[in-house]
Amino acid sequence: MNLNKDKFPMAFRTSLLLALSIFSIASAATDSSVVVRQRSLLDKLDSINAAVLGFRIGGTAKAGVLVSTLSSDQLADQSPSRETQAYTDANLVLTARPSSETEARVEVRLHKDWQSGYEESVNPVIGHWFSYDGLILDKHLLFNLGYMRVGYTPLTLYVPEDVVLQEPEIFASRRKDALAMRNLDTSTNRLLQGLNVEYHSGKIGLLSDIYAQGTAARIRNIAKKADQVFFDFDWSDRYMLAANAGVSAYGVTLGGNFVSTFDRELSTRARSPGTNYYYEDNYVSSGILGFDSKELLSDLPVQFGANGEVAYSRWNYTLDSVQVVDTTYSYTLTQQNTFTTTDGLNVDTISEYYATKKAQIIRDWYDTVLDRESGIAFNIQPYVKGSFGKVGVNVSGLYMNNGKNFWSEQASSRTYWGNTSVLNAASLFEGQDSSLLSHFRSGSLENMYFAVYNTNVLQQQNLMSKNEVSDILSVGSESDYTYSRLYNNYKLAHFYRNAYSASAYKLTEFAAVSEFIDPSVNMPLPMGLATPDRQGFSFKGDFTFDDVVELNVRFGHYKWSEIDDQFTQYGVGFGFDIAQLISFDKPLKIQGSYEAASENNYLKRNTSRIVAGLNAGIWGPLAAQAGIQILTKKYDNGLDLYDDTSLLVNKVNEMLILAGPQVKLAPGAYLNVEGGYMTNKVTYSTTATETGVRASQELSIDKILIMADVSVSF
Repeated sequence: MNLNKDKFPMAFRTSLLLALSIFSIASAATDSSVVVRQRSLLDKLDSINAAVLGFRIGGTAKAGVLVSTLSSDQLADQSPSRETQAYTDANLVLTARPSSETEARVEVRLHKDWQSGYEESVNPVIGHWFSYDGLILDKHLLFNLGYMRVGYTPLTLYVPEDVVLQEPEIFASRRKDALAMRNLDTSTNRLLQGLNVEYHSGKIGLLSDIYAQGTAARIRNIAKKADQVFFDFDWSDRYMLAANAGVSAYGVTLGGNFVSTFDRELSTRARSPGTNYYYEDNYVSSGILGFDSKELLSDLPVQFGANGEVAYSRWNYTLDSVQVVDTTYSYTLTQQNTFTTTDGLNVDTISEYYATKKAQIIRDWYDTVLDRESGIAFNIQPYVKGSFGKVGVNVSGLYMNNGKNFWSEQASSRTYWGNTSVLNAASLFEGQDSSLLSHFRSGSLENMYFAVYNTNVLQQQNLMSKNEVSDILSVGSESDYTYSRLYNNYKLAHFYRNAYSASAYKLTEFAAVSEFIDPSVNMPLPMGLATPDRQGFSFKGDFTFDDVVELNVRFGHYKWSEIDDQFTQYGVGFGFDIAQLISFDKPLKIQGSYEAASENNYLKRNTSRIVAGLNAGIWGPLAAQAGIQILTKKYDNGLDLYDDTSLLVNKVNEMLILAGPQVKLAPGAYLNVEGGYMTNKVTYSTTATETGVRASQELSIDKILIMADVSVSF
């Protein structure tokens, strides 16, 4: 939709589409990759169309249903076992291009649950992206204002990847949808809100490029409504300032990076009446040196090089408290009684006075450094890639050595955290420990591939209120406004059940959840290349044979020095593009992989993942997708939930099967129908209080899934 005069008239588009069709038909007889060529040319058309000036509205709309039926021997009587999510969801993308160089972008989300469609008359529109972006100065200067995704290097500003080797399309699409609900994607760029400016000079004399970049973002914000309890109890404003610069010539790149994340104390002191607050400040600087042979040796059949980075970090943990700095005393004399005496000759007047002593206590905010740490991290990654006839090779290695005190907040937090109850959250279980259910009732596969998005009426259970502004987080009387808020029948709010988050954990926050990070996703490096106290190496190889066969090989070995723990990680993946082999004009691919990781100390964890999938075009607009994952997690030393060995988790077995047809209804419109089966078995042991005898138990949950949706892109 374009509300301004279109610079590309309909006749031009029709001619271009006709040319694309004729070219595709002519290519079909000689080129088996006709589908790829068509997609590439259509992408170019979309690029031309996107450059049209004016105001445009696009986006996606989806109507769907998800039914999850839970069965378990531990399910409580009268507990709901079925959950139905039926909804209509629209994401509108509004763009305004005042020139070919800049664009204002606003994305809004509308969501309506069919179950509560007539309960409320007004449904809120949530704005979830606001930005003004541009590429100006003859395309030398890029800027982003508002929401943005920015990445520097793996040790400074980065999002560690969550990679499943040869992940089938039926799983990958669900993971992307769950990420998109939280404004996230599968890239390594971190979601931020602020200002980003990036300059590239291009070729200047002997230099290939001179670049510089600066980024400023607000990480967290204080709660603005003092009488309501929201989800973020951090009273301080938290900011990030970052910059990088460098030069490249003859394939060599030399640069530096700096990232500072800190709490602004003045915001807390001005806003909060409390006395003790804890801050964490993190500063990371790094230098990079890289080489790529492509510029110097472009005639070679291979491209090789290496990228290295060394970083220094500093972390401060500070107590900000109100203390007595001085006490002054003042005295006041006050006349109390007056009386006279006489001896017959003389009269004496006597007055009585009392003295008042008053103390004046002067208080002020005072910083106390509780802890301070600094560390160094280093890694180098050589690589070789190229083609040898019909064989494609892409091989890379890694050597890393990170000190135990190294900490980089903005490079350590991945977007997937797990430990979220997603499907059948209202189901109740009997005879099960609450902490066990909190961490394991929804398995890793459910957390990774499913998410629930609702619009619910605000009520006393999800809108809490307090009366004391100065003591909002402690027990106290209810606010006078608690119930009056509930009388308003037009208040809905958007709620997630989603295991993905854009938040970057502080060091103390990470320490509180580190044991429960999902070990099935990169157990040795849970924080990516910025993981503290890791030394080791890895190898990654991807090979293709005539674009038909794909082979992936992974191996890594790492050491955690402080506790004398060692990790071994390996995997192999396989893909077979049958359509490419038989010159079939529709997708027809099978794929699979096996990955495993283990440690020899600490919890003695062992994980394995088996993946298999099929993506097949059947006839006309009809296609089919299928996938299976089997995941095993073992804790040979037991995962202690209470620090007293009263409950130890020993093993988790999970399986997820999804399959179903996909029908292309029209360009950009699809009907998806999927059925699935999911299992989650947790084996654990408990100690009887009376006898001290340890007994093995099992939490077993099965779910049958039925899903269908119609999605339209416009």
